Amino acid sequence: MCLNTVSGTATDFGYGRHCGSVVPESVADDEEFKISPFPARQKGYYSGGGNVLNHSSGQFYYVPASKVVVFETHHVYTTRVEDVFKVEGNLIFPSSYYHQQNFSNHGRSYYSHSSDSSIGETLDFEFHGFWSRATGKLCMVGSGSTYSKEGKLLHLRAVLKLNNIKDSSDINTLITGTMDSLYPADEPNYSDPVSVLMFPEGSYKYTRVSKDFSQGCPGGTDVPKNSSLNLSRTRPICDMFSYGYSAFELEYASGCDSSKSCSPLGDGDRYLPRFMYLSMIQCSDDMLSLRFRIEFTDDTYMRYSSSPNFSTSLIGEGSWDAKKNRLCIVACRIEDASGSSLEKSHVGDCTTRLSLRFPAILSIRNTRTLVGEIWSEKPRNEPGFFDRILAGDTYKNRGQTQLQGLKYEYMETDQVNKSCPKQSIKGNRRSRQYPDGYSADMAFSMTIKGPKGGNGWGSSRSLAVGDQPDQIFPFLIQSSSSRPKSSAVEADAGVSLLNISYQMRIELYNSELFPGIDPYNQSSNGYLEFLLSAEGFYDAETGNLCMVGCRRLRSHNKSIDCDIVVDVHFPPLDSDMEKSEIKGSIKSTRIKTDHLHFEPLEFSGTARYSTWARESIWRMDVEMVMSVISNTLAIVFVVLQIFHVRRHPGVCPLVSLLMLVILSLGHLVPLVLNLEAMFGQNSERSVWRRSGTWLEMNEVVIRAITMLAFLLHIRLLMFSWTARCSEEKNKALWIAEKRGLYLCFPVYITGGLIIGTARQHSSSYTEQTILGGSRAYAGLILDAFLFPQIVFNMFLNSKEQALSRFFYIGITLVRLVPHGYDLYRTHNHVNMTDSYIYADPTADYYSTAWDVIIPMLGLFFAAIVYLQQRLGGRCFLPKRFRESVTYDELPVDSEEQSPLKSST
Repeated sequence: MCLNTVSGTATDFGYGRHCGSVVPESVADDEEFKISPFPARQKGYYSGGGNVLNHSSGQFYYVPASKVVVFETHHVYTTRVEDVFKVEGNLIFPSSYYHQQNFSNHGRSYYSHSSDSSIGETLDFEFHGFWSRATGKLCMVGSGSTYSKEGKLLHLRAVLKLNNIKDSSDINTLITGTMDSLYPADEPNYSDPVSVLMFPEGSYKYTRVSKDFSQGCPGGTDVPKNSSLNLSRTRPICDMFSYGYSAFELEYASGCDSSKSCSPLGDGDRYLPRFMYLSMIQCSDDMLSLRFRIEFTDDTYMRYSSSPNFSTSLIGEGSWDAKKNRLCIVACRIEDASGSSLEKSHVGDCTTRLSLRFPAILSIRNTRTLVGEIWSEKPRNEPGFFDRILAGDTYKNRGQTQLQGLKYEYMETDQVNKSCPKQSIKGNRRSRQYPDGYSADMAFSMTIKGPKGGNGWGSSRSLAVGDQPDQIFPFLIQSSSSRPKSSAVEADAGVSLLNISYQMRIELYNSELFPGIDPYNQSSNGYLEFLLSAEGFYDAETGNLCMVGCRRLRSHNKSIDCDIVVDVHFPPLDSDMEKSEIKGSIKSTRIKTDHLHFEPLEFSGTARYSTWARESIWRMDVEMVMSVISNTLAIVFVVLQIFHVRRHPGVCPLVSLLMLVILSLGHLVPLVLNLEAMFGQNSERSVWRRSGTWLEMNEVVIRAITMLAFLLHIRLLMFSWTARCSEEKNKALWIAEKRGLYLCFPVYITGGLIIGTARQHSSSYTEQTILGGSRAYAGLILDAFLFPQIVFNMFLNSKEQALSRFFYIGITLVRLVPHGYDLYRTHNHVNMTDSYIYADPTADYYSTAWDVIIPMLGLFFAAIVYLQQRLGGRCFLPKRFRESVTYDELPVDSEEQSPLKSST
């Protein structure tokens, strides 16, 4: 991303007047690299500065929560005063604007947000000042520039004061401070005060974990060591949290809805957050200890650039316990960190403990790959104590922390056998192929339909396939060579069924329209999200998947409802992509009077098979080659026609101008459409076009060849036009051309109206039908490009060799081969919408009927031209219409006798 950075030059604004009382000014000596208050880039957070940092305009708005600040240290100099150093650096406020766009789906309006930093400026202050190592204070003065809401350039001057900057730091160290404007409040260059909070990253000492966790995690629940996965040397604990936020869903003990000892945020706080987010701040050199920022919130989505709410946040440090295969964390409260000012923030109570581990076995009742617990070290009767809280990674983060050796254990096999009878699984067996259970084709998105008109959306992905110990799903699909030898279940009649486990995430937009789906009123404003884990059998010979599902209920006792049956049917691999759908249902097997019973949910989804993608890419490569060959042959045949008219200048005026115009436009229109498509960003074809350099290079070659063919047709048109305009005796030719226009245009218009009316009656999209039909009809006119020449020869009653045989036969074949290819493609390739390069269905009429009619028509026209140039222009008419024309026949025996002149 390009950032429009505006900055100012750090000049002396009177350091002694603004900072002399904090750190006395001194004379700098040589540059010292070993002493530095910060690392090269120190990240922090700020509050305030609203009049400069939070302005917005139009539909782009600044996110106030994205309050991240970065301090870059450029130079550090020793001075003549011991333990006082001169520091030069930049304080950067990265801006992040978000574009809001609304769209509708199923009659409801939604909003999408996309970040764009290129439209806003990054406010960059250049500071210089002095740091006292003894007191830990840093004071600097500097300047920066930004733009006001009205777009005017503002020059800013400020003083930066930071505290608690030391050579070494620990969990209790917080760098806090302020940045104040040097302009009076009544001036336009004034900026509101800014308070800063930073977690120091230089020379950090892990004091808590080395002292408290020397014997593991005191107070944590002990579990057998073999029930958790160990870390490898190639993937230490820091790598498991290096991808950003780790989100956990919290589970409280029974009765916590009204208890005062449940919240992890302190005594008397009745707020029970749903989620916990861990963000790694720093990792130790040995990659075994790390620091976290821990935030409790109800927000389902956390932006990586957002500033935490420090009133609901903790700061922690953790270390990996190799004896018990778990991560032990000590967490401390951040006190006095209000939203308006961070200057007085400090570390408070450090009695909160966390323990995280990676389960070795997954099941339908436990699909989490990272679990843990949170507890308080305080006695139960002491203020600030809270009951133990369980935590597990969310659906969005699941699988990112997966380790080698993870297994899946099937627990509901008997229930699956009862709920999924063999006859319903086997179905009607056919010779068609269905997705492989080990492939990524088993994942799909779905649209939910309720019994009362409610709608929703869902996603589904396989968690495990088979029951072998080396299964490491999800996100790592095994190849055919590494599949287990006996992962299937042998049913009666020799039918092989594959064990499979799924995770489904479902969002319902109107939960009140789904009777029984929300027994504990979990939804907020009618919106409900729930997870469904399922396991069962998949039959790759019929594409049928039958599973038993379990959904976790957000009730007081965290109960699980496993009386659910999920049926899914996948379409065959060789089916038409546009018409193939994944269909299924989610049904409750409970009796209707049960409070957990819900009405069936029907769902459908579009299949996106990887074989279709690979086949489409291969087909597109072939079509590119065919398109290059086709256009190259068109160039060759046009060149041969140019040579023909130059060898026989007398026949040059006898070529129909209308035919040459049609052929020229036939090459011009694709060039214009391709140029327009280059600027399209939302089509499926743009994804294919940008999938590889080789593909883009071939499209450039196709455009270049098409351009050359267009220019050659224009050159041939100029030959005929110049030759016809050179002599006054060519009046008969213009009369024949005019009569040809009078006949061709009504035929074209009548044919277009007939075909357009028929297509409009068969489609409800009138505008799209008219536009698409017009282009296809233009392709049909181009297929019949010889029709104007036939009419011209008929009115002229000429039998001269106006067209070279290579030209009219060759161009005819070039126009007819795509229809033969379309017949082959229809029966041998799946339909991949908007990925056609050769024989594009939108550029001509392609169907089984048209692919037969058009080639016959083209060959028929070529045969007529051949007969006309041998027997006369009216040879195919009855004898009474073959009489001599009213104008004289033009002699063309030799160039000297011909009255027609040609021009090069």
